[in-house]
Amino acid sequence: MTYKVAISKRVRMIQHQRPSCFVAIGVGQGDAFFLDRGKSTILVDGGRSIEGLPNQFRRTTKHKSVDVLVCTHNDADHANGVLGFLRDRLTTCREVWLPGSWTDRLEDLLFHPKDFTNELVLNIEDMEVSPEILLSLEDLGDWYHESNHDATRNREIDLNALSKALERATNMGTYEEVFWLYLPLWLPWPWMWHDLYSLQGVFLENLERSLLLNEALAAATRIRDIALAAYKKGVPIRWFEYDREKNSGGNRDCLVPLNACEVRQISVRRRSALEYIALTTSNKQSLVFLSPADDREPAVLFTADSDLSFSQCIDWTAGMIVTAPHHGSEANRDAYIRFARETGNKFDVIWVRSDGRSRDRPGNSYLNVQGCRFCTLCRGSNLGRQDVRLIVNQGRWMPNSTRRCCCIQE
Repeated sequence: MTYKVAISKRVRMIQHQRPSCFVAIGVGQGDAFFLDRGKSTILVDGGRSIEGLPNQFRRTTKHKSVDVLVCTHNDADHANGVLGFLRDRLTTCREVWLPGSWTDRLEDLLFHPKDFTNELVLNIEDMEVSPEILLSLEDLGDWYHESNHDATRNREIDLNALSKALERATNMGTYEEVFWLYLPLWLPWPWMWHDLYSLQGVFLENLERSLLLNEALAAATRIRDIALAAYKKGVPIRWFEYDREKNSGGNRDCLVPLNACEVRQISVRRRSALEYIALTTSNKQSLVFLSPADDREPAVLFTADSDLSFSQCIDWTAGMIVTAPHHGSEANRDAYIRFARETGNKFDVIWVRSDGRSRDRPGNSYLNVQGCRFCTLCRGSNLGRQDVRLIVNQGRWMPNSTRRCCCIQE
């Protein structure tokens, strides 16, 4: 055995023996969860800050790279940091996992952004607003989800074709082609929007619809930018399509989807521009992933903003880490109800909540759930933000220089 081979083998043994570590990075608004299993490293989401995440990630985790970078859904406080990680020249990853729903109109975002924007304007103008449809992109996405709006499959493309489209868009590099997705979208806009349809009427008289358009264009830009940043970094993209009933794919010993199937052949659905963008931000379609338990270490469940309303089985195990759905929001109480129903509250788990300052989070369901709780920032507390750090010790997740939740219940 040569000297170099012996050293390499020794390094792998040391890495395998390194205790597993979980960190909820205190990014402020949003989620950014790092998991080091010794044999693999994972970053799930990245918080709201594009520029701030890379430095904070390196400082907090003492790592410059991960094996798997995951974006659970197209919400700014989850996806922006993912974009920052991919753009930063000092941080690297082996592969990126993205929601499959992003692929439905990705080519339009790459090559026809102005046409896509015009369609989006018309969709918002034609909306019939009723009490169950709130003019918030996330709420609208959840409404589409609950309404079972399933567009017909227009065509199928393979992943190689999608990679070639990303390559062509990267090589184009023309500022004019993407200008419409980079406009400063602050009101008033009449001088900016002179050739879009109907804005002089409906939009300038309705601030809510104007803000919805602003939010939708920002979400469209995130999809395009993340896909292109991954391609430019030379990172393979794996796509996971939300599914209410089945799941497949992932890495069996590292991270597996619970409410999604990994796709090889992409079925493109012809949704309207608004429905497409709204569904990518839907909390109910947030991708949920499990890092399974083994004979030495408990599991970790990444819930993102999901209410866990899908029908697939969740392998609840004693001592596992569960990230609090939607930052502990009471709107996601069904997730805690499911946990209580399926476990009978017979064992404790560790709930980890990441959040910025909020008056209405966490809700009572989070504060009363069985198990111990840790927050990056507790409501009503004078204590500052912390990175929640847990390590495996004698087969259990244990806090490491981390204080427990002291949220004041209202």
